[in-house]
Amino acid sequence: MLGVFVDTEGIQAAGGLLLQVMPKAAIDEELVQTLESRIASLSGFTPLLRSGKTLPEIFQQLLGDMGLKILPERQIVRFNCDCSFERVLGALKMFGIDELKDMIEKDKGAEATCEFCGEVYQASQKDLTKLIQDLQQPFTEVPIGQLRKSSH
Repeated sequence: MLGVFVDTEGIQAAGGLLLQVMPKAAIDEELVQTLESRIASLSGFTPLLRSGKTLPEIFQQLLGDMGLKILPERQIVRFNCDCSFERVLGALKMFGIDELKDMIEKDKGAEATCEFCGEVYQASQKDLTKLIQDLQQPFTEVPIGQLRKSSH
């Protein structure tokens, strides 16, 4: 639900509301129906903005009787991406030996771009050759008793 309040002086208020039922809560049909009927009962977001209601007041009106907990209005949001060259190399292994050889011969390496943060990674012929060598190593069976939890 979105709303914009505009008058002769320009935009006076704008905002929106996105309410999403989490997967485990979605199985509660009564909860879903209650939320849907409450959202449908709103006359729109713009009238709420025009009346001077704040977002916490709107949420209180909609969900106040459902154990609503409003966190501080201002929180620092940080962008974080866990991509790395090592993760890219791990993903490149999934192409298999023949495709990696083809990348070496035709492209003289490989390039991968993280779709989340936009970081571009270059894998050289040497990097791809090392991946091929890793893939050619025979698997070693390890008795279950010797397995240890990974630190990753």
